Amino acid sequence: MERPSFFIDFEASGIAPDSYPIEVAVASSETSFSSLIKPARYWTHWSFDAQDMHGLCQDQLRLQGDTPVAVSRRMNQLFPGQVLCSDSPQDVFWFDVLYEAADLMPTFQLKPLEVLVGREAASDIYRLLPTTRHHRALHDATALMNACRAFFEA
Repeated sequence: MERPSFFIDFEASGIAPDSYPIEVAVASSETSFSSLIKPARYWTHWSFDAQDMHGLCQDQLRLQGDTPVAVSRRMNQLFPGQVLCSDSPQDVFWFDVLYEAADLMPTFQLKPLEVLVGREAASDIYRLLPTTRHHRALHDATALMNACRAFFEA
């Protein structure tokens, strides 16, 4: 069983197949990274349900977000050779969409929690997560980190 050190979360424009990442965050005990993501020209799907859930609108992303290239480059600089742990296999999809839009290869890996610790341990860790999720990437990545820490220290 691998003990994860870096935790990643994505928020997205919706859950449709043509949705895209709108925010990404990584948390570890030493550092954190968070960025809104400016939509690529061809990213057009938008769910107002997702907007309400995340509290982020398209104008905020266009004005405050960094381009997929800038976000991907920064993550490559910050996390080379690391394995980033996600609480959802769906995050692998957003990760791929982000790096495809940037036309870059990641310098790190993203793996779902189940792959790193196994299904039984992952279930125990998920039970330690707060019951109310804030649906912002840094908060959710930090919550996963804290749940993993509590599990491994128990």
